[in-house]
Amino acid sequence: MFRLGIGPMDGDTEVLTHNLMKPPAAVDSFNLHGVISATQHGHVEHVEAALKQGLSPNATDDDGCSLLHWAAINNRIEVARLLISYNADTNLIGGVLASSPIHWAARNGLVAMCAMLVKGGAVCNVRDVQGYTPIHLAIQGNHVPLVAYFLLKFDYAKDISDNSGMTPAMLCAKRSYTMFPLRLIVRAGADLSIKEHFSGNTALHLAAHDRNSSAVIELLEGKADVNIRNKQSETPLDMARTIKSPQILDLMEEAARRQGVSRTNCFRKAFVPPLSTYFFFFVPMFGFFITYLLFKYLPLIVATFTTLISCIFLMVLIRFDYHDPTYKLLPYGVTMAEAVLMVFSWSAYAHWYVPWWAQMLFVLSVLALGFTLFRIGTLDPGVVRAPKNCHQLYVNEAEAGIQHQQKYCFTCFIRKMEHTKHCAVCGFCVNNFDHHCPWLNSCVTRRNMREFIMFVISVAVSSFIYCLATSHYAILKIDDHGLEKFLETDAFLMITIILSAMHAFMLSVLFCVQMNQISQGVTTNERIKARRAGHSHTSDYNVIHHRPSVSKRCHNLLEFFSSNGDPNW
Repeated sequence: MFRLGIGPMDGDTEVLTHNLMKPPAAVDSFNLHGVISATQHGHVEHVEAALKQGLSPNATDDDGCSLLHWAAINNRIEVARLLISYNADTNLIGGVLASSPIHWAARNGLVAMCAMLVKGGAVCNVRDVQGYTPIHLAIQGNHVPLVAYFLLKFDYAKDISDNSGMTPAMLCAKRSYTMFPLRLIVRAGADLSIKEHFSGNTALHLAAHDRNSSAVIELLEGKADVNIRNKQSETPLDMARTIKSPQILDLMEEAARRQGVSRTNCFRKAFVPPLSTYFFFFVPMFGFFITYLLFKYLPLIVATFTTLISCIFLMVLIRFDYHDPTYKLLPYGVTMAEAVLMVFSWSAYAHWYVPWWAQMLFVLSVLALGFTLFRIGTLDPGVVRAPKNCHQLYVNEAEAGIQHQQKYCFTCFIRKMEHTKHCAVCGFCVNNFDHHCPWLNSCVTRRNMREFIMFVISVAVSSFIYCLATSHYAILKIDDHGLEKFLETDAFLMITIILSAMHAFMLSVLFCVQMNQISQGVTTNERIKARRAGHSHTSDYNVIHHRPSVSKRCHNLLEFFSSNGDPNW
């Protein structure tokens, strides 16, 4: 059997020299196969008895696998702890794949086992017969918690290569089509300019070639060079143009402009967040104002045609995604613009044609709308902040055998509770998450749910009153001057009437849906997860098919409205 050239460990009584050699006769007297079976099944007392009788903790079977190998393969933590206490070699190489125990633990994603082996002296820079290190095996199995542990424990792990020169970042670009574990590797400071041996490709080359848009995004966030050339003199930007993926090509070209590879004008250099973010916040207000002027001073047909063409042009030009920082505030700008438009139109048209009680209802509903907008904008929805020593805490928990790493958010590096979720738009983890509302630019949680419900009611009521009042004004104008004359002078008012009717209907439906969920004790996020899971996860599937009794629904609603801001209701 082989072993690493790191010198014998204290307490070693036997070192086998090749995995094809039979164990010494002295080992057979301990019934080695019986001890191996006890190791595989976790019978600590049997293994301990054999060790006390003189069995070497590094004894191997016919394939060269030691007891610690078998403990790692079967996740027998107590047996592994016992063997390490007897100075078992944690870096012993054995088996058909010429692997160390930590290789096998990494293949199975066993964080606690790997942490114990590392505490016992195991290293992460050993390659097996296939040329893989433990972190490569963890990436192949998409064991994100284990990759996080290796990166935090071994500084060299982020750039270590296999026999073909593939680094962890390259392997993620080839095999992982999600943001993790590549985001961890990039944020650990991996060198993204390293090239693999065969074609001289970087991780960005590989991600572009395999149309891995998630990997491209993460690598560009890590400032990967889009102009570095492989052995065929191709850059990642060249590959993006070759594969003809519009999304990847847009990402690469934007990165090329930022890196000074492609020529760009001064405006495009300056038009980046936060300037572009606030620009699109004011776009809806500006759009409504221009539309008003068009219908005010141009013939109806010309104004309608111009408005339609402009809307189609903007829909083609702007590839809207509120996850993009550039467009993040656009829906919020629509909310504010429509509120201002409704108040302006009410003052200009309907104010003089409605009774005083309707005036009061409209004013109160608008004031409630403004108050809830202010409250939701200033109230902390329940953001969870990571402690300063979050990385060390994660390592300590793993090495203490606390196995909740699957519940970690590896963007914020915090342990998520039952109803905690990371919001990709806000960039934070929030407690008691319900959904992210782009129209309010805020997460809606149990902490601000009452303000959200109040906002929904105020918008629905104000829109309904506005629709009735302006419709009454329109009917009076049509009776006095005819439909054609009304459309010539007040066509823009018809647009606001249609918008207010749509808002009144949609917000009323949203109110009913939200109250139904509150009465059932479920969140929007839980419903979405349940519908995605279908029958594959019984607990998630039962969420949308659970039907509580009427008394339970009433109890949930009563708790919600009487919680006095308690995030737990």
